[in-house]
Amino acid sequence: MGNIIAMAGKGGVGKTTLCGLLVQYLCSRGKTPVLAVDADANSNLNEVLGVEVGVTLGEVREEIER
Repeated sequence: MGNIIAMAGKGGVGKTTLCGLLVQYLCSRGKTPVLAVDADANSNLNEVLGVEVGVTLGEVREEIER
C-alpha cells in the first residue's frame, strides 16, 4: 500500500528542502521505492537530492505536444 504526500505553499518557505529531507529519510528507513515529482516551474529537487536529471517531465510534455 502506497502513500501520497503533497507539499504546497508560498515561494521560499522551504518546500524543496523539506521534500529532499523527507525523501532521504524514507530511503534511509528502507521505505523504497520513492517517486519524487517536482512540479515547480523552477524545479531543483534533483539538486537537493544530488541526482542528475536526464529528461524532465516538461520536456516529455513538449515532445508529446509536437
